[in-house]
Amino acid sequence: MTASRILVVDDEIDISTVLTVTLRRAGFEVRTAGDGLEAIEAIRQEPPDLVILDVMMPRADGLETLKRIREHGPTTHLPVIMLSAKTQLADKIRGFERGADDYVAKPFEPSEMLVRVQTLLKRTATARLTAPLLGVLGDWSSAEGVAQLTRDLEAARDIQARLTPSVPATLGGLEAGAVLRPSTMVGGDFFDIVPMGERVAIAVGDVSGKGIPAALLMVMVRTLLREIARTLSEPAEVLTRLNASLCRDMPPSMFVTMVLAVLAPNQVGRVALASAGHPEPILVRKSMPPKAVAVGGMIMGVFDEAMFEEAVVDLEPGDSLVLLTDGVIEAPGAEGKRASFDRVLKSLDGSRGERAQAQAEALTGGLLTEAAGRMADDMTAFVLKRT
Repeated sequence: MTASRILVVDDEIDISTVLTVTLRRAGFEVRTAGDGLEAIEAIRQEPPDLVILDVMMPRADGLETLKRIREHGPTTHLPVIMLSAKTQLADKIRGFERGADDYVAKPFEPSEMLVRVQTLLKRTATARLTAPLLGVLGDWSSAEGVAQLTRDLEAARDIQARLTPSVPATLGGLEAGAVLRPSTMVGGDFFDIVPMGERVAIAVGDVSGKGIPAALLMVMVRTLLREIARTLSEPAEVLTRLNASLCRDMPPSMFVTMVLAVLAPNQVGRVALASAGHPEPILVRKSMPPKAVAVGGMIMGVFDEAMFEEAVVDLEPGDSLVLLTDGVIEAPGAEGKRASFDRVLKSLDGSRGERAQAQAEALTGGLLTEAAGRMADDMTAFVLKRT
């Protein structure tokens, strides 16, 4: 980590030397200036992280120097500790009115000055990190603006929750269960139950990124999917047309992955699958180890010529088909390590006898417990089970 830079401005050599030695021993990089004009020149050449500024100096005194620091845009918020032999209340008030962050009277203990420097740097570190964000927010950076932004995000979260459909007990003769756990207030994961003529499809999708941009695109993808799927019957055809629409409107560097499972109306247990760069569905047979179902396809929203394969799975009584997002596979495990696909398979193997909803909850809940509640990404799992 780079050492913080301190500028000591004092015309008394002894004071300047004591401060320089004390701060350098603590690991700081220290420069010195003998008066206000010299200090302003040094600050303009290379702004420090903090200034210790004596009040009584030749040419430009500390108060005038502080005023010029605060009037110069790049140094408006530069932390400044005023240093003076005067201890009268009026002098302190003048310093604070000019924008001083702290005030230390001479004589002082070097250890006290060190603590004040460390405390002020720590206090201003957060402000330095958030300054770019506050600049983008503009008027939103006020307390009232932040409160309004929070209310808007909460409303957006409520809208997303309302868009997520209730999962019926059965779909196409199969037991159904689902869990969606966003990692932030709003997210890019979604699942939907989509009519396709006489058939019904379950879509599990993931928009790249997190937060507000992903949430906005998620709504667009879901709306397009519903409009496109209602007149079609094959999952690969739906993804092909959806990709064509997304390629026209998708922002650069963003994309969508999705798996689409279509249930046959008169064949209970038959599921037609198509995937667009999405994690492979997992088949949990009643008496066999869980395994991934190979179904290839490219991500959507990037390549006009993207191709999407199809696969068909026949579920026997006791079998489950699990659709999930990469947030489940990549969830942090113990000691921050990523969950592996094998660990996901092991979890599903242990819950094979549970109902569909219990399987989805056991999978995501078990990973969250192991990760002590930490989530690297949204987590979605949708389970279809033939009873």
